[in-house]
Amino acid sequence: MPTDEPSIEPDVREVLKALATRKNVIVSGPPGTGKSRLLNQVRDLFEWHDSEMGADPDGDIPLPEERGEIPEWFPSAHCTEERHTFATVFDQNTKYRDFMRGLVPKVGEAGVFEVTKGTLYRASVHALEEGNAALVIVDEINRGPAVAAFGSALVGLEADKRLGAHGERLPTTQQFELLGDGGELVTFALPADLYVLAAMNEADTSVEPLDVAFLRRFAPFRLEPQPAVLRRHFGLSEEPTEVKSEPGSPEDIYEALAQAWTALNKQVLLARGGAYQLGHGALMHRDAPTSSLKAAQDYAAEAWATLRAHLDEVFFGDTRAMVDVLKVEEEASPYDLEETTFAGQSVSRITGPLRPNATELHKLLATIAKG
Repeated sequence: MPTDEPSIEPDVREVLKALATRKNVIVSGPPGTGKSRLLNQVRDLFEWHDSEMGADPDGDIPLPEERGEIPEWFPSAHCTEERHTFATVFDQNTKYRDFMRGLVPKVGEAGVFEVTKGTLYRASVHALEEGNAALVIVDEINRGPAVAAFGSALVGLEADKRLGAHGERLPTTQQFELLGDGGELVTFALPADLYVLAAMNEADTSVEPLDVAFLRRFAPFRLEPQPAVLRRHFGLSEEPTEVKSEPGSPEDIYEALAQAWTALNKQVLLARGGAYQLGHGALMHRDAPTSSLKAAQDYAAEAWATLRAHLDEVFFGDTRAMVDVLKVEEEASPYDLEETTFAGQSVSRITGPLRPNATELHKLLATIAKG
């Protein structure tokens, strides 16, 4: 039956098309822009199934909704046997042996070693089988030593360095050495039906930027904060309306929150760059209640705690910047600037409530929204 292609979201479709042509895609963007959600959607669609794929004759296993035939533009559309996803998360301790192969002590047998089968290696072996395709998802790729984790596999990662469609070696195929099951060195190359989808947060100050030569092997896909998505979540109109100084409804509170978030992101963009903004998803921690003014005020207080923590991190040590973004010098702001001296040096710090009450918070959001 025909595929209902319009049901595939635009971002998901673009990533899948990029995977089909480039083999490797890296998704980046500020926190809260939907990177994890996008990875999950791509994963679900990559493991495509129709009425003839993955059928359970006994009906004991619940199967996902049937989708029809795989679209022609899909990654390895011809692979209809087994389409599997292999997922991992990088951290500071990730090593080549965890991702490809390496020697580790064998549990329970002193002095005996065995060869590991890492995530990328297992996916490659799976994709080498006729009719199979594999997707490797690497979340937080820049939190680990990515170059070291990929190791020698980097030389064969690009689309034109892979094996042919039937596993044959091509003139452009890049082979590399790794450990065989017995510990001997063998030659290996990455298959054509293997795909790598990674995600990273560029603004993470606890990690080093990824190597430029490493990034060149991936098609970039960037996500940005989406005010329209946040406004839909709050049940607001597409276009911003006047922010009221005194809220009369939950919508008034959400309007102030949405516009304040947009204004703060603009300031962060100017001061630190797009990577340090806060995505819409960070304020969509749960359904936005509309049952009462109190429920909306509680939601706004939770959202403000997230916003304030993000601002504290972005402008850490920059009191002057925080004075500007928090409108400390405005009458409506619940914060004050305290200036004193310590050890002969002038010291400034912002004082005020850790958790502004509902009235204070709305006035602050309204002031920020109006600039």
